[in-house]
Amino acid sequence: MTTSKLIILSSAIVIFAACRSTKNTPAVAVAPAVAATPASTVTAGPAVKSINGVYPPGNAELVAIQKKYADVTLAALQTGHQIYTVGKCINCHGAKNIYKRGEDQWKGIIDDMAQRAQLSDADKDAVYKYVLSIKATQTN
Repeated sequence: MTTSKLIILSSAIVIFAACRSTKNTPAVAVAPAVAATPASTVTAGPAVKSINGVYPPGNAELVAIQKKYADVTLAALQTGHQIYTVGKCINCHGAKNIYKRGEDQWKGIIDDMAQRAQLSDADKDAVYKYVLSIKATQTN
């Protein structure tokens, strides 16, 4: 996917998130997608994280998941977030609380849902690592 397509897709995510937000929910700025940016130059995630764990990944999530999967990039986490939020996941059944399920549960859920949603192995892996990156920075 080219950088311009990633930027357009990121902009669509911001617009979609803004349209779905309520007046009581603080606005969260989303940085445009950057393909394979080194961790040292990645900006932090959102200032306000959602209570269900669905938010764009940032440096904290990248660093946390790289402890288990050293080859993960921010671009892969952003792809997983995009599939989860504007792709087939939330569009079919709504957002699930990422924090409420364990890593093993998510593995089974994503394996099952990937078949139903006809996700490629790469897309399934991106969603799984996105979810694990959020769980790795879980504070509640």
